[in-house]
Amino acid sequence: MYLKSMNLKGFKSFASSTTLNFEQGITCVVGPNGSGKSNVVDALSWVMGEQGAKSLRGGKMEDVIFAGTSGRAPLGRAEVSVTIDNADGVLPIDFSEVTITRVLFRNGSSEYLLNGETTRLLDIQELLSDSGIGREMHVIVGQGQLDAILLANPEERRAFIEEAAGVLKHRKRKEKAIRKLDSMQTNLARIQDLTVELRRQLRPLGKQAEVARKASVIQSDVRDSKLRLLADDLTRMRSEMEVEVADENVLRERKEQVERELNSARSREVELDAIAASENPQLIAAQENFYRLTAQREQIRGVQNLSSERARFLAEEAEDAKAIGRDPKALEDEALVLRQEESTLASQVKTSQEQLQVDSNSLKAIEEQLALEENRVSASLRAIADQREGTARQEGHINGLRSRIDATTGEITRLTTAKDSAEGRLRGYRESFALIETQISSLTATEPGLDNQFNKLKGDLKSAEAELKVLTDKLQSTEKLRAGSLGRLTAFTEITELVAASQNANLIEKISVLTSNCEAEVAKVSADCDRIKFELTTSQSGFDAVSREYEIALSKLNDSDAAMTGLAEQLAVAGQNVKNTGEELDRLISALDAANEQRTFDERDLAAAIAQFESHQTPLEPDLTHLEDLRSQVSSARSKEVEARLSLRTIEERRDAIAQRAIALENQASAERDAASKSISRRENRAQAAITAQEIADTAYEALIQIESSISKAGAERERLEKSRSDREGEILSLRTVGRELAIELERLTSSVHKDEIARAEQRLRIEQLESKAVEELGVDVSTLLTEYGPSNDVPTFYENEQGEFVPGDLIPYRRDQQEKRLAQAERSLTLLGKINPLALEEYSSLEERLRYLAEQLEDLKKTKKDLLDIIKEVDDRVQQIFTQAYEDTAREFELVFARLFPGGDGKLILTNPSDMLTSGVDVEARPPGKRVKRLSLLSGGERSLVAVALLIAIFKARPSPFYVMDEVEAALDDTNLGRLLGVFEELREKSQLIIITHQKRTMEIADALYGVTMRGDGVSEVISQRIREVDAVS
Repeated sequence: MYLKSMNLKGFKSFASSTTLNFEQGITCVVGPNGSGKSNVVDALSWVMGEQGAKSLRGGKMEDVIFAGTSGRAPLGRAEVSVTIDNADGVLPIDFSEVTITRVLFRNGSSEYLLNGETTRLLDIQELLSDSGIGREMHVIVGQGQLDAILLANPEERRAFIEEAAGVLKHRKRKEKAIRKLDSMQTNLARIQDLTVELRRQLRPLGKQAEVARKASVIQSDVRDSKLRLLADDLTRMRSEMEVEVADENVLRERKEQVERELNSARSREVELDAIAASENPQLIAAQENFYRLTAQREQIRGVQNLSSERARFLAEEAEDAKAIGRDPKALEDEALVLRQEESTLASQVKTSQEQLQVDSNSLKAIEEQLALEENRVSASLRAIADQREGTARQEGHINGLRSRIDATTGEITRLTTAKDSAEGRLRGYRESFALIETQISSLTATEPGLDNQFNKLKGDLKSAEAELKVLTDKLQSTEKLRAGSLGRLTAFTEITELVAASQNANLIEKISVLTSNCEAEVAKVSADCDRIKFELTTSQSGFDAVSREYEIALSKLNDSDAAMTGLAEQLAVAGQNVKNTGEELDRLISALDAANEQRTFDERDLAAAIAQFESHQTPLEPDLTHLEDLRSQVSSARSKEVEARLSLRTIEERRDAIAQRAIALENQASAERDAASKSISRRENRAQAAITAQEIADTAYEALIQIESSISKAGAERERLEKSRSDREGEILSLRTVGRELAIELERLTSSVHKDEIARAEQRLRIEQLESKAVEELGVDVSTLLTEYGPSNDVPTFYENEQGEFVPGDLIPYRRDQQEKRLAQAERSLTLLGKINPLALEEYSSLEERLRYLAEQLEDLKKTKKDLLDIIKEVDDRVQQIFTQAYEDTAREFELVFARLFPGGDGKLILTNPSDMLTSGVDVEARPPGKRVKRLSLLSGGERSLVAVALLIAIFKARPSPFYVMDEVEAALDDTNLGRLLGVFEELREKSQLIIITHQKRTMEIADALYGVTMRGDGVSEVISQRIREVDAVS
């Protein structure tokens, strides 16, 4: 293993990247002063982990970064990489070459790299420690380090040997074990204190835990009985609700049936109204047909009467003519009279026609009014039917709203009562909460004083313990000192006896003086012992007093903690009560607001429904008076028209008959005048006319019989239709009566159903409250409550055995009175227990567990302490063994090297305390030839440097390292001594690599490679290399 190369970049004066390739033998670095030669040594120290800026000849670590010159700007980082050839595997790493890199930035951050991978400085130091390169870098000897070796104390010189021997890693292991031991000792003392404290707390807490255990069993009884009573209430309320729901369903079915019947009645009423509306024209047509047939009957009866009279007249006339002939003059006079009567009848016909036209117009007008009135009455009947249906619906809606308002008012009253009750309970809970908070505030106010008093007494106790320990230790040391003084006094007494036998007066006097001094010292030490014993007694009394006060303060603090715990529990219960009651009050207020809002909405809807109902209240029966008047007028007008027509027809027939008679008389008169021969023909014509008139009368009679039959049928049809209308009106009245009864029943059923719905809602609310109570207060879901705690389940019993434990007994059937008695008894027992610490069981168990854990930890710590002491002893033995061997080898090598460097001189290493190889320092005795001095400070500068070099080389030879770096260690030597030193260097090069910073030409001559360092004009160091063997080969 050897240093293969080193690359510097930004390190001190090496601003540019500079690489130095080292040889296995001796490499010399030369150059003028200030060129940067020593920076190479600093770079090696720095890259291998040097942490002291002063060791690198700087004020702070950032000084190693190139600071810049007038011609070149400063750099932001310094980087040095050294490559080590590890082909022989000295370093415990699987690489034939190992490159260590250190980088520093101006912001202070730095990093280490091992073969390009980021690593820790500790990892690098541990890697190099096994190769003889310690953390203190004894293999790198910088400027001024020789004087440091000479001026070092024996312990510091010992450190050089230990580092070369690899003892430091064992020392680090021992220091680590000692740190662990100190930390463990602190933990051990703390655990012992905790154990004592926990044992002291365990006894009162055990009593509280026993009370809490009994309370837990009683609370289990309370909870079990509450759950069973709650399950019984819930089961009973659910059963009652099922029965009432069944009754409510019956009411609902009856209500639906009544609604169906009411709707059926209303539908039938509408149907009858529709039938009446459809049969009204038939009735009108039947009446018109009846009136028309009556008129025709009168007309036919008139024709019959006229024809009969004519036939009679013609027959009489024929007889008269047959008997005697008439006088033409008389016939003309009769004809004239008939003409006058005809004229009168013509005037009557005209008057009758005018009256008939008036009567016909009047009839037509009245019939039109009658049709309009009948249409109006039909529309009124339909509107009345619709109105009755709407009115029934409105009445049902109004009654439903009234029932709902009444139920809502009842619910508001109940909610208001519940809200007032909840507000009262909430005020009580809040007052309790405020009272407990006041008590807690009072305790909290006194708690800091108790804590301060406790902490002060605890500090005083620790101070007293420390003072007691100091006095005890002081007494023990003083006792030892007195024993030593007494031992010396005894020895001096024996020596005095021996000296007295020798008769040496001078020696006797000196021994006497020493004996007097020793006696005085013994007296002084005895007095100190007595004084310390008195102080120890006083301190012990003070310690006992402080300990008693500490116990009292601790008891007060525990009592305060227990009171605080109890109040905290009460505060939690009160807070939960306030929270639950507040939530219940919020729910009640919300329900009350909702109920008030619902009632407001219902009242507004009711007022609107009533207003609408009243605004639409019109007579439910149609006004038929006008219709009947019109019908009477139509009947009267028709009668008048028929009479007018009959009268007109009669007058016209009479006029025609008179006209014909007049014409006949005129013709008769003419005919009488004409010829008697025409008399027979005329009689025949008249007879024929009489026959014709009789036939007409017979035909009219037959028609009269037929029309009488038609009139009878028309009258029967009219009566049937009128009876049908009367029956329908009766049925409609009956349906209206039934509808009113059904509407009243529907209203009653609707109100009952609504009340039942409210009652069911209240039952459901109570059931939900019970279910919420089971979940929120008792922590049991409803299914578990009914399944495990229902009244059908048997009740387990418990009894207390001799050990005071509660064990299960027999199962008994559920009885509510027994459970109520059991609940009351359990609550009384719980009250008799007094104040209960609910956390006592858990705290006691936790404290026991913690005590067991601490006991285990205590055993583990004691075992660990023993293991650490074994490790420390093992390390001490190993260090003693390694150091002894290394010291012996170094001392032997030092004598040999010193003899070579100082021929005829005498130099050796001596131990300051040979009996203790673990702590003994190493001193150097050097006596150059011709001198009797042994102290190094009395040597010349060159001799001191040579002695220091001799010591280093002795260490190097005793425990060789792969390489050594020396910075101008031979600068103060003359040629003779330099030659001797170079001979030693020649021997070292056989086993190790040497890198020497030098100004000596003779040193350069033994080098295998030569590096020249020069400073360029811009203040940057530059390196020039030359292998000496190559130069020799060329030459």
